[in-house]
Amino acid sequence: MKHLRNLKHQRGMAIIEFTFTLPLLLFVMFAGAEVGRMLYQYNTLTKSVEDGARYLAGQYRSAVATNTVNTVRSNAVSLVQTGTTVNGQPSLLPGTISVSTQTDAAAPNPVIVTATYTYNPMILPNKIPGFGFWSDVVLAIPLTAQVGMPVL
Repeated sequence: MKHLRNLKHQRGMAIIEFTFTLPLLLFVMFAGAEVGRMLYQYNTLTKSVEDGARYLAGQYRSAVATNTVNTVRSNAVSLVQTGTTVNGQPSLLPGTISVSTQTDAAAPNPVIVTATYTYNPMILPNKIPGFGFWSDVVLAIPLTAQVGMPVL
């Protein structure tokens, strides 16, 4: 009898506990998805910068000899941004990838390709307001990748 009386007092407790834990579980799930998406985009950026540096390092010596350095640089920038040297292709990442190249004709100096991309969260807003109590929390994170490669 005592056991049945305790069960009557426990009715509805599961839904209350679920109501308290559901927001926390959803936050952890969506935050994990955002972190995974950010790491995927950073990996894409890093691999494209490596490809651009490899292309520039392989083509630089012959470009200096034929005076086509600007064409090779623009092809390397296009390779980082779109994954190909063909113009008019869609970007590898949503948004803008800014690319800079640094080359020097001296043999021991490597070519350096740097790219910056701003990661914007998909689920959460770019900025969480502080409502005057604290400064706004900016969730847009700049991702930067830099690769130096010796001229081949």
